[in-house]
Amino acid sequence: MGNTSNRDQWAVQERLLFIERLSWWRGVVNRGDVRGVFGISAAQASADLQAYLALNPTALTYNVSSKRYESREEMTCKLHLPRLEEAVGLFLGGGTPAMPATTAGRSPNLDVFSPPVRKAGETVERRLFLAVDQLRKLTIKYWSVNSSRTGHREIAPHSFAHDGFRWHLRAWCLEKSAYRDFVLSRIESAGWPRDSFTPPLPDTEWETEVTLILKPHSMLTDAQRISIERDYGMKSGKLELTVREAMLDYYLANLRIPLPDSSGNLRPRLLELA
Repeated sequence: MGNTSNRDQWAVQERLLFIERLSWWRGVVNRGDVRGVFGISAAQASADLQAYLALNPTALTYNVSSKRYESREEMTCKLHLPRLEEAVGLFLGGGTPAMPATTAGRSPNLDVFSPPVRKAGETVERRLFLAVDQLRKLTIKYWSVNSSRTGHREIAPHSFAHDGFRWHLRAWCLEKSAYRDFVLSRIESAGWPRDSFTPPLPDTEWETEVTLILKPHSMLTDAQRISIERDYGMKSGKLELTVREAMLDYYLANLRIPLPDSSGNLRPRLLELA
């Protein structure tokens, strides 16, 4: 059997999809990447790369000095619709939030809450991921809610975070000389990642972990308290959660921890800090 890839074969399709994903999200791919994942020969890996180039001829450029294929800024995907959840799961080594349910999954005896889709475009997600993965800075056009200033920001992102409903980007803001959270769905556009950049200060809020000790709200009845303890799987009436300090406000908002109302009193909720 020759080394020419047959794109109709399932195994070849999987390898071509891998080449596309790696090229799109990491920006580079070489023969060793394909061999390392699929355990195929060097000749077969080369054939697969040539097959992908035939399928998507404007996607990659071969860099002779580094002996690797590099994705072009204008690359488009031919085999799948890229999503940030895919990149996080494949290349950042962590779990990803559940995909939003759609109305197609509803039935007379099933319903699932489907929050509004809040995401950036696929080109923006790609460029942000490349900047995080390669620790490079880039310019974004950002629509801010907390500031009257809306426009271009030069940032150096290092991490993604998900609050249960939407993606955030943790980045050093060169204008503010401080770390900031940027909501991905508010980023209208992003430039191509440029120079490598190391912020002058560590992101201590991101690196610091705090422990939340939660318990049923003190205003609940005994029966309500037991219900909440069972609902959250509490031990000895308490639940401990370890979170990043930078994510603390999002955790509290998701758990509906008491916040002051207009009169300064705490609104009764199901949970409170111990």
